[in-house]
Amino acid sequence: MDMNIYIIWGFLGSGKTTLINYLLSSYLSGKKVVVIENESGTESVDSVLLRSKNYQVKDLNSGCICCTLRQELPIAIKEIEISVRPDILLIEPSGLASLEDLVRIPDIRIDGIISLVDVHMYAFLKKLNFDFYRRQFYLSSVILLTKTSEAEEAKIRSVINDLLMIQPRLEIVQDYHLLNEVDWGFILSKSCCYGVNNYIPAYSKVLGPNYEIWTISVYSFLSISFYERLFNRINKRFPNGIVRAKGFVLESNGQWGKIDYVNGKVHFETVFGSCTDRNNGFISIWWDKSLIDCPIDWISGFINAKEVDCSIEILEIENNELYRYLGFGASGPDDYMSVFVENLKREALDVCSPRFGYRFVQGERVDRRTLKLNENILSPDVIIVNCLRDSEFFAIITASVGKELDEWIEVKRSGGDVMEAFVADALGSVIVEAIVTWGLSFLTHMMAEINLKVSNSYSPGYCGWDVAEQRMFFSMLPDGFCGISLTDSCLMLPIKSVSALVGIGGNIEKKPYGCAICRKKDCFKRKEVMSLQKFIKNQIAFIV
Repeated sequence: MDMNIYIIWGFLGSGKTTLINYLLSSYLSGKKVVVIENESGTESVDSVLLRSKNYQVKDLNSGCICCTLRQELPIAIKEIEISVRPDILLIEPSGLASLEDLVRIPDIRIDGIISLVDVHMYAFLKKLNFDFYRRQFYLSSVILLTKTSEAEEAKIRSVINDLLMIQPRLEIVQDYHLLNEVDWGFILSKSCCYGVNNYIPAYSKVLGPNYEIWTISVYSFLSISFYERLFNRINKRFPNGIVRAKGFVLESNGQWGKIDYVNGKVHFETVFGSCTDRNNGFISIWWDKSLIDCPIDWISGFINAKEVDCSIEILEIENNELYRYLGFGASGPDDYMSVFVENLKREALDVCSPRFGYRFVQGERVDRRTLKLNENILSPDVIIVNCLRDSEFFAIITASVGKELDEWIEVKRSGGDVMEAFVADALGSVIVEAIVTWGLSFLTHMMAEINLKVSNSYSPGYCGWDVAEQRMFFSMLPDGFCGISLTDSCLMLPIKSVSALVGIGGNIEKKPYGCAICRKKDCFKRKEVMSLQKFIKNQIAFIV
């Protein structure tokens, strides 16, 4: 028996894989079927889903079979025909594929094409590129409407009438779930009439929509509602920037599944089987190239915490700032002390391994004393909440001098030379502040590209903010992020580390730190530095 080849065609998110899954479990359940999955991204979500149900799937990724992969498709079909000898081969092309190009691929006998149209996306397709999609519908002989259970009858009827005006010979099915076995036999036989007596104008081919595809590895456990809020937030700032997003992720309840973002809604389908042995998930995003470049760093920064390459050479470590920490006045230290400090500074910089990282989090102001970050309630108090009140979202940042410098400082503290210990401790403080400053500059530059501004950073412990709430920061970061761990008493290790909250938004104003208002004397942001006498007193207490 010859192998029959059918193409299931449709725009991104129209429901091609859902239809294939339905056919394999119903009308084609008694047939030997192989599916070719063509994903324009680097990962194939749909093949994972189909394989989880023990269906035979062949992947053709990172391109479209109607253009960049058109030479690979005939080879793949021949290999399947020889090695598997199935009754039916179903080909699911990329959601950006052109039927005009598909039917012209040489050395392939296509027995039928079934086109899918999401009734909610029809108006969008007309607006996106009406000439292109009118030609695709004109070449079709069978169109199955999808998502009709969620649409009003008037809307469905309008789509049907519009399609029939484009191609009067179309067989249009409003709900394919109502088809019986005889109906499906008719649909498959009718699908072979694609392109028959369909006149395509002689002018040059109309190009389809142009999207950029990004695939982001996902290492975090996130709720499905998180993705919906995130993608809708992005599309609010960049209208229709994300036309589609789908992936394979581990939901916060521990279930692996396929996540699908279409028309502002996220759908999640649990996946079982051997595919669940993955170490990480992924999300593929289709971004409209007619807009600005996809802010992929912004998007991925919400999904995963990100550590940024940071070297000691790019930090601005000012001697004047160091002298302030050491308690010198405007005149600075004498020559002997300058050389002493400079030698220790050189030692410190030789062993320092600075680290900076961040994670964007969705959040909002609850009241004058409270913020909500993801599902966490924080109480930084009035001064900080007021400084962050115009934030559209937030960044949790961490900075550390690295364990090597921390160990060097500890050696100096236990070495018996109080002056050396005093300078080493001040060096650690100045360097970690320099890392924070560099990191804020990095975020400011990134956000400026999408017309957003960045606030100052605010840490637990500042303005009376309970240090214990630092634990919530670290609950939203991977274990050991930037080499930092948190003790039971909420002390960060390495000790010369900083965690802080940053506000981001279009109307953010960088307000000065509230040292004139806040009475907390031991706040690390206050420029009233520890005197040498006080340090000696603390050092003696430490030794004892």
